[in-house]
Amino acid sequence: MPERERRWNGWGVAGERLSVPDAARAFLTERLGSGDPLPAVPEAEVKLPAPRPLPPLPLPAATDDASRLRHACGSSLPDLIALRTGTVAAYPDAVCAPDTPEQVVELLCAAAAGGVTVIPRGGGTSVTGGVTVSAVDRPVVVLSLERLRGIVALDRGSQLARVRAGTLGPELEAALAPHGLRLGHEPQSFEFSSVGGWVATRSAGQRSTGVGKVDDLVAGLEVATETGLWRLAAQPASAAGPELRRLLIGSEGRLGVITEATLRLRPLPECEDGLAVLLPGWAAGVDVCRALLQNGVPVETMRLADPEETRFGMTLVALSPLAARASRMLFSRRRYRSGCLLLLGWAGTTQGMTLAEQTAARHWRAAGGFAVGRAGWRRWRADRFRHPYLRDELLTAGWGVDTLETAAPWSGLEAVYGGVREALQRAAASLGTRVVVGCHLSHAYRDGASLYFTFLWPLARGREVAQWGALKGAANDALLAAGGTLSHHHGVGTIHAPYLEREVGRTGVAALAALAHALDPAGVLNPGVLLLRTTDHGPRTTGGGEG
Repeated sequence: MPERERRWNGWGVAGERLSVPDAARAFLTERLGSGDPLPAVPEAEVKLPAPRPLPPLPLPAATDDASRLRHACGSSLPDLIALRTGTVAAYPDAVCAPDTPEQVVELLCAAAAGGVTVIPRGGGTSVTGGVTVSAVDRPVVVLSLERLRGIVALDRGSQLARVRAGTLGPELEAALAPHGLRLGHEPQSFEFSSVGGWVATRSAGQRSTGVGKVDDLVAGLEVATETGLWRLAAQPASAAGPELRRLLIGSEGRLGVITEATLRLRPLPECEDGLAVLLPGWAAGVDVCRALLQNGVPVETMRLADPEETRFGMTLVALSPLAARASRMLFSRRRYRSGCLLLLGWAGTTQGMTLAEQTAARHWRAAGGFAVGRAGWRRWRADRFRHPYLRDELLTAGWGVDTLETAAPWSGLEAVYGGVREALQRAAASLGTRVVVGCHLSHAYRDGASLYFTFLWPLARGREVAQWGALKGAANDALLAAGGTLSHHHGVGTIHAPYLEREVGRTGVAALAALAHALDPAGVLNPGVLLLRTTDHGPRTTGGGEG
């Protein structure tokens, strides 16, 4: 499929945008007041330092300003602010794009011998600083996997596909569809993120309640290290020692460069659809989600928005006058003043979907909910990959917006939910500002679920990253204190690295560090990501008060 030009200083495709509706502007103005707009500087005004000299490399290296600028940052909010203001802290000295896994090994060997840092990069969609270049005292090469693409082999009998790491989501599904197969892994970054990136960060797709996280979809791996290609063949199960594939899933480029993954597929469904359900409150909605999972009701997609996210989400949708009036009347009823919208989606046979929906209906009706139709579900399905464009428009309008996600057992969800909301409110008050906090439950399991928070605040010119850091730091502290995981599917990167020990313990960090040293003794790969940098090159800063 044809390539689309990516924006150099924002999300997605150049020239595409998602306007902020008047109703959303009014909602934010009433709740937050106005902030300082953050316009984007023209690319021509961004001045890059000259690249540092590099030792001989085994493949061509792009050192032009455009290549270096487009590979300097990921997609975190601090990255976006740096690009929009022309204040990027550091740039790679070159960008290399190998054509084969063997060339990746050759590059790593040359980097180790020549004292070069290598940052593996797939689609560049990391929101945790996983591909962001930081200032170090040795040359930096970004290793782009964009040319390692496509299906290497397809085993239809076993429903397995060997896929190169640089393959993007739409390419993979388009290649599988003629064979009547799909992967079904659809993160919000689906259009621009790669198979290798999904595996490296333990990604979750919006269908993960039904198809599983990427952890569940990986059957085998190929990883490049300076000692060669490490291949772990696909196996349905094994008892030959600890599961090494699991050590590499989520390794974020610290243990090697993922060059290929063997993925578990499933047949294309006969049909798929879903619907929206209105529930009288957050607690009732959580109970319904838990009951569906623990009673084995098949659900492929589950997304419960809390009252704040439900209300803000409605301001982003263009409703007909009749639908808008009906919505206002519904939410004015006492029972639904704190109403929460639940989206449920199914895929499979018509008969199976009908039975699953009928079974689910008994649970939501028992909780006082009722179905409000399929239009809301279908609209979300159609627009879901466009939602990240809104962040750029909100920054231009003067409002900061970021997200964070966590997971906890069902018994601990309320403590995490309340703790994060309260921490963000306190942090905003300490900054002398206000914050809107919305949340949705997604990626549910028998024993718990993920909570995905969105928080918005009015920007203060020159203090954007400091504001974000105070809010993000307070939220991270709160979710860990309440028993949530540091991340459910965005990974660790540099932003979360200072917190990792609080989840996995000192022994866990020491074990990971020892493994990283064994596989990358020269410390070439992605220093500061996943594990805090402890080399002679000094500590890697995370920015924004993330200490």
